[in-house]
Amino acid sequence: MPKRSICHISSSSSWLKDPEKRVWIDYDRPLSTPVRFLILSDTHGADLPSNLPPCDVLLHCGDLTEDGTPESIFAALRNVGNMEAKLRLVIAGNHDISLEKGYWVSQGGAESDSERAQALFNPECGTNQHGITFLSEGTHTFNLPCGAVFKIYASPYTPGCGTSAKNAGTETSIIPENVDIVMTHGPPKYILDETAGDSAGCEHLRNAIVRVKPRLHCFGHIHIPREGWIYQAHRLAYKDPAKLESGGSELIANIFKDWVGSNQARKRGFKCLSPGAAQDFRASKQQTLCVNGAMESKKGKLEHLSWFVTLDLPVRR
Repeated sequence: MPKRSICHISSSSSWLKDPEKRVWIDYDRPLSTPVRFLILSDTHGADLPSNLPPCDVLLHCGDLTEDGTPESIFAALRNVGNMEAKLRLVIAGNHDISLEKGYWVSQGGAESDSERAQALFNPECGTNQHGITFLSEGTHTFNLPCGAVFKIYASPYTPGCGTSAKNAGTETSIIPENVDIVMTHGPPKYILDETAGDSAGCEHLRNAIVRVKPRLHCFGHIHIPREGWIYQAHRLAYKDPAKLESGGSELIANIFKDWVGSNQARKRGFKCLSPGAAQDFRASKQQTLCVNGAMESKKGKLEHLSWFVTLDLPVRR
């Protein structure tokens, strides 16, 4: 409900008691507020850089560990918990296998180890002792201290690629309308998903992103070679379905491959859109920013930087 202020229109003190002598002026709170997101993925148990910037919301898109043991997961959570953020959201990746009891046991792991790994998080996506919220597959809503509210759809699943867990595919995954952010471990088809000359992303996920049109889709899983790290973000612009040519079905009008200056990014300690691209993205409410946050390169080292993104999110009314 909008706040109201009183404007004094009478020289007599009786105006305070007489509603007829008062004028109410309504003024609305801001409709949106900027929220700073730090996006990373595929850290594989490595120590995180010490120069990561503070943020409002940290998003880790999976593969916290290399071997997926409870001990490795605990160490990775401790590292993420040391980062300066008001909210830390994490999903599992295909390497975090002890969090998936069925797969862990099928590979010879003990049930008790999987239970220990899962116990590191409170039930029902609660916050654990490191101030981290573990997201299961589904839609989650969060309210921030700044007044912003956002909906995020999370899924740890990836199309079958490799031998680790979480290769369940996403054919039956349903991403609802009106989500602000989609957070998955794997990429959509043809969006920052190239590996060994092939496209390893999920076609169903791509179709869902085009249908939902979130402001941000962040993921990892595909380790981009070091020489290709400057193109780890694409902006999707969409066509008007009513204006499609007869028989046409492709709703993506353009894919902007945003270049990141390597020297400036190294000095900052993170990657972000150029000022021009950021301005265009914030001005256009119909674009989706896709970010591959994988920090590990093909060489098995954290050669890529995290991504820093600002989103204008609605304020609680």
